[in-house]
Amino acid sequence: MDEIKKVLVPIDLSDASTMLLQYANDMAGKFAARLIFLFVAEDPYSYSGLPVEISLDPLDENVVQYAQKRMKSFIDENRRHLAVEFEVVILAGHPAREIINYAARENTDIIIIGTHGFTGLDRAIFGSVAEKVIKMAPCPVLVINTYKEE
Repeated sequence: MDEIKKVLVPIDLSDASTMLLQYANDMAGKFAARLIFLFVAEDPYSYSGLPVEISLDPLDENVVQYAQKRMKSFIDENRRHLAVEFEVVILAGHPAREIINYAARENTDIIIIGTHGFTGLDRAIFGSVAEKVIKMAPCPVLVINTYKEE
């Protein structure tokens, strides 16, 4: 990796997303890189056991439209923390899969992702998107513990 020019930042709009945005902005500033904020609107069937090919287009459209509104609000609320060029991408599907595919397709140089720190039953049920991204990403991944004590 010669230079970092494209930084992919998957966010889930949780409380930790603002901290992740600030870390990513600082890093992108040091490398004069462009930030790509990616929000994946979760496919409601991803945990159902139903085939992934099943899709209810109106439902998908509503989920994506809602995600676009939430993402616009998030960026508006945090614009003061952004000192670098950025873009926002909204996708629908399984979060880890979409993050990995987007990073490969767009040749991102690094992914900066936060971790929720789920343990026990929560982790068994929901898994770890960050862990899946780390294992399968086509580029380096920087994981930020957004729940550490200040």
